[in-house]
Amino acid sequence: MFVAESGNVKEFTRLITADPSKLNVRDSRGRASVHQATVRNHVTILEVIVAFQGNLNLTDNHGNNALHLAVESEALEALEYLLSK
Repeated sequence: MFVAESGNVKEFTRLITADPSKLNVRDSRGRASVHQATVRNHVTILEVIVAFQGNLNLTDNHGNNALHLAVESEALEALEYLLSK
């Protein structure tokens, strides 16, 4: 979901509140909001995902979960947050 990638917490929260199923919408690479937020190091988006009981362990088309992508992207704040969950 593009909004997760952009880091716009207010808009992301509005969209997820309106339709929580959007948490699991995937792009052509199999990446969902959790992956997009992680790659961009948007911890506040990850917090919203957790608040809506989003799955932090989803894998993309290559079998990568958010932890894998955090390491690959050097998204240290996201990595720290994910490890705390």
